Amino acid sequence: MTKFFFVLRLTLLVINFGFAPSFLCSQTYNFYFGNIHAHSDFSDGNKDKATSHVSTPAGCYAFAKNSQHFDFLGISEHNHFTATNNPGMQLENYAKGLQQADDENDDGHFVCMYGMEFGVITNGGHVLIYGMDSLIGWEVNNFDIFNDKLDYRSLWKLLAARPNTFATLAHPKDNDFKNLLHTTFDNNADAAICGVTIKTGPAFSTKKNYSEKPPGSFYTYYKAMLAKGYRLGPTIDHDTHNTVFGRSHRSRTVVLASELSRDSIMGGYRKMRFYASEDWNVKVDFTINGFPMGTVITAPVTSIDINVIVNDDDAADKVKSIKVVTGRPGSNQPGTVLNGASVTNTNTLQVTKNVTSAKPYYFVEVIQKDGDKIYTSPIWINE
Repeated sequence: MTKFFFVLRLTLLVINFGFAPSFLCSQTYNFYFGNIHAHSDFSDGNKDKATSHVSTPAGCYAFAKNSQHFDFLGISEHNHFTATNNPGMQLENYAKGLQQADDENDDGHFVCMYGMEFGVITNGGHVLIYGMDSLIGWEVNNFDIFNDKLDYRSLWKLLAARPNTFATLAHPKDNDFKNLLHTTFDNNADAAICGVTIKTGPAFSTKKNYSEKPPGSFYTYYKAMLAKGYRLGPTIDHDTHNTVFGRSHRSRTVVLASELSRDSIMGGYRKMRFYASEDWNVKVDFTINGFPMGTVITAPVTSIDINVIVNDDDAADKVKSIKVVTGRPGSNQPGTVLNGASVTNTNTLQVTKNVTSAKPYYFVEVIQKDGDKIYTSPIWINE
């Protein structure tokens, strides 16, 4: 009975005050570093196979296991086959890839995931999809589940009906995914998509010394999607096409999970407990009222305690600034820095604020003194 009433009191605390004790939230999670945008020779990856002698997903995972600060790899093959320039997936290889990921997966040491990159570039957009044991496609005799290459509304509906899947948006252009950003809010898309890349590539890098920097930026797209009302977090993609998995540069997507297992990593993605980092081992703990990044706080909230702690095992990697960005879903106005929630030359930020706008969200931007940037998933206040 004592245990029952203890759990009951904790439950009432969360429901009534929007507060969760720290031991129920971020302190129970570990930080795992990896990438889920990569290709093997089953689509158009391992372009250096003549010299690397790696051409299968199994070989890619074996290589990645020896990369530094790298805990998981997702291989997302192109879902269709095109005979010119960009050969992609053939149906029989998708099942082989899933099996090789199972064979190479080593929970507790290194997580291997296998999925697909759905879509085309021209008038389309690419979507990374995981948790599917069937190939989604449109080519004759080259799919398990049919979905037209330009019918993204159908794709979102298909994924939303499968709660064990998750999707992230790869290198998005402003009007990609049938103009998802500028058309009527799609509840199925919101349920299906957990992330959007902040930076990606360089896709065809051959470097293995961690010296590259991911080019370009999709930060504006990320902020616009949040302002539209979509609940998603930021990732960093490598889009690996040569045998350099985890070694071309130091950027990582960092997942907060209870353990290093496939189920836990995928669960972290689905719950948006992750952040995009240009640094390979920085740990960012961001909570509001004890809840970790990715949380939608549904209890009535009038004030919030924001806590950010940044730790990096590399002594030279010092924090230049920490900023909390806030906005309102559905406003179509990009988030701005929360007044009084910005610090410099310290690795911690703690601030208490009244909640003055309807259903706001908050996320954190960290800049290190070497210029590396880190962006977290938001926390939403959704009374």
